[in-house]
Amino acid sequence: METDRPILIASETWDQLDSYNKNLKSKFIRAFRFISRNLQHPSLRIEIIRRGSDVIYRARVDPTHRIHFEQQGAFYRILAVGPHRLQGIG
Repeated sequence: METDRPILIASETWDQLDSYNKNLKSKFIRAFRFISRNLQHPSLRIEIIRRGSDVIYRARVDPTHRIHFEQQGAFYRILAVGPHRLQGIG
């Protein structure tokens, strides 16, 4: 059984989420919960993106939106949210 892992979400990310419609924002929040509780959840469709020695994860929110995040010690840090191909991440 996995334990919950805290997620760090920058205030800029919350500001960006506030610009989305209510339905899409709720999808992102649901995905944050799944990431925190169970990376194996089938709806996330986790992909690993390697950048040199860094490992970045990409999780599916819906067919056109993704969350990019990394593990830092005992928590996950959200790097970016947005359209499928986020600028500068892949």
